Amino acid sequence: MITEDGHDDKYDGREDGRLSDETTHTSIFTHNLHMIINQMENASLNFNLKYLSANTLPRKVVFDIHQDIQNMFLNPLHSIIGLLESSGCITADGKTVFDELFNNMRCNETEYKFIQYLKKNDLYAEPKEFVLSNELRPGIVRNEQQMSNDPITAILMPLKFQLRKYLESDGVLDIILQNLTPSSDGCIRTMIDGNLWKQRTVNCDKKLIVPLNVFFDDFTTGDTVSSHASKTSICGIYYYVPCLPVHILTKLSNIHIAGFILSEDRKEFDNSYLFRNLVDILIELEEEGLEIHVRGEKLVVHFMLGFITGDNLGLSGILDLVESARANYYCRLCKRNRTQRENDTVEYVETFRTIKSYEEDLILDDVSLSGIKRDSIFNEIPSFHVTYNVYFDLMHDLWEGVCVYGLGHYFNYFINVKKIFSLDELNFRKNTFVFGNLNSSNIPSDIRDTNISKSKIKMTTSEIKTLVNFLPLIIGMLIPEKDEVWNHFCLLLQICHILMLREIPIEYLDNLKKLIQDHHSQYLTLFNDTLKPKHHNLLHYATSIMQSGAPRHQWAMREEAKHRDSKQYSRATNNKINLCKSLAIKAGFKFASDVFCKNFVVPEIDLRESQILNSPLSDEHKQLLCADGIVIGDVIRYIDKFQKHGMVFSNDMYFYIMQHSLMSIFWLEKIILDNNDKLVLICCRIQSRQFIDHFQSFEVYKTNEKQIITNIEKLQMRSVNLHRVNEKLLLRFCNYVNIVNIVP
Repeated sequence: MITEDGHDDKYDGREDGRLSDETTHTSIFTHNLHMIINQMENASLNFNLKYLSANTLPRKVVFDIHQDIQNMFLNPLHSIIGLLESSGCITADGKTVFDELFNNMRCNETEYKFIQYLKKNDLYAEPKEFVLSNELRPGIVRNEQQMSNDPITAILMPLKFQLRKYLESDGVLDIILQNLTPSSDGCIRTMIDGNLWKQRTVNCDKKLIVPLNVFFDDFTTGDTVSSHASKTSICGIYYYVPCLPVHILTKLSNIHIAGFILSEDRKEFDNSYLFRNLVDILIELEEEGLEIHVRGEKLVVHFMLGFITGDNLGLSGILDLVESARANYYCRLCKRNRTQRENDTVEYVETFRTIKSYEEDLILDDVSLSGIKRDSIFNEIPSFHVTYNVYFDLMHDLWEGVCVYGLGHYFNYFINVKKIFSLDELNFRKNTFVFGNLNSSNIPSDIRDTNISKSKIKMTTSEIKTLVNFLPLIIGMLIPEKDEVWNHFCLLLQICHILMLREIPIEYLDNLKKLIQDHHSQYLTLFNDTLKPKHHNLLHYATSIMQSGAPRHQWAMREEAKHRDSKQYSRATNNKINLCKSLAIKAGFKFASDVFCKNFVVPEIDLRESQILNSPLSDEHKQLLCADGIVIGDVIRYIDKFQKHGMVFSNDMYFYIMQHSLMSIFWLEKIILDNNDKLVLICCRIQSRQFIDHFQSFEVYKTNEKQIITNIEKLQMRSVNLHRVNEKLLLRFCNYVNIVNIVP
């Protein structure tokens, strides 16, 4: 009670320092007790979320395990505690504490109770199941044949809830805000650096606007041959914040699920019907924004649709454009007809689609003359239009497209035409080549003769990428100098190198256009083949980079990896009646786990898996450290490895430090923790002798000159493998970098 003079008479004794020892002891005991109860409650919650997030465990199994633990261990223990209380071994208050602990465990014993508990703790919101169509189908009801209602539904996740919890998670909003400012150093990185984003946000200075990319793609869940196969092909809808740094964006927890639709329903219903609910939410997020609370401060964040992403077939379908690659006007960006596209080696800006030409084509209402099937529902979003969606996917256009076409022709030329080597020798060389630990999980499978004859190399994207990158070191020594087909392959390597850069200097774009023009022109003459639609897409990449940012930052590689969660769970569960809903509930539990465990942000430096060894400091290391002004005692802490942005760096490995086009290469000798718990690297410099055009590689050598590297947090570091070929140490890197001998 507060008295008139402003004092709380209930706590006068505390304020005057006259609390008894007994009261203080009781207060501390109660506080500690509540802490323990809270820890037990969190442990129980974490236990359930951990296993509910496992892709290979059905939800029912998790709650069965929880029920078994309850029946076999907790209930007998509770009975024992009751006996102890009745015999006077523990007090009634102690019994009350244990009762509270057991009650907290019981609230998680069924899925319904657990979901209610998650909602109470603001960790879960129900996915929305909306009806696309109500159909009457014949069925048996109470042993009688009747027409029963069989609704066709789709699932939309609670986007506003997910975005609020995501931005309120530790560190997420801070990282987004740090990356909302365009680059000023002449390099293009994310879509924030693209001209389109700058134009669309020019009048929104007073609003906090965050971009969202929405990804669409169909995937099969495993059953492809049975009578239920059509029910297990699903269109997954994901979204993510594209301006996040690459080490955050590649973590799958930062790619969120927006919904699921059966692929067969997409064939039956128009996009305007399927995506009505999604578009309404995107409009609301843009116009009204979303209120979040971060560090006690209330903010309103507006979300603007950046790009709709996916593969070529999926994008055309989602945007209501013609889907056939053989259509007359297939390109999403320009209106070059099929005959022109098959021979184009340059881009024709005057044929670009605009809002005006798009509206004229709608009036024309002829797909064969426009490539537009109908007005896209996504055009209802105030800041978005189909013609603004200047997006091309590097994964499908380059690695699964242009590279595959090229490899078929190259191998046919070297094996069947020139007979420089046989197919068996190619596979032998590939299998005996040391790709290095960074590529060990993506070693390409053997190439078959049928693949070459059909000019179709069947591999995963990662395997094709590995094969193309290291082909110069595998067979380059067998190819004669100045072979025109090999030179064409080297052109392709240079194109791949530029497009795979995470930051692209603007001055590279003119060179990129020239490389693509030369590549396409020589492709037509060398192989007597027409250019494919993915060759045509490549013509637009320089424009796409200027308008939309570096393509690697938005490619579909990680989004397609997100399919793995749904695929694995669909194989684990027996439910095939409403698979979309099952996947949505599972995704809700996984998101709750990510929020609870704070799985979104990767720490800058992670030493949790490092082993520390205290050892006397050698004279050589002591001299090096003292020369750099680093103060360390006679006993030093060596560690075996550390992680930076999720990438492992360990002793006896090579890495490079990159800034723009300047690269410094080092061999890591020792990792040290100084007195301030900061990392110090003792390295040997790697110097370059020359760039070898035929191998598209740098010849390098290791020096004995030692160098100390500090401020690890601020450096752009990546591990790299060096390869020994013909007694030469080679770095497989195109010459769009300059190797220097000092840290940038």
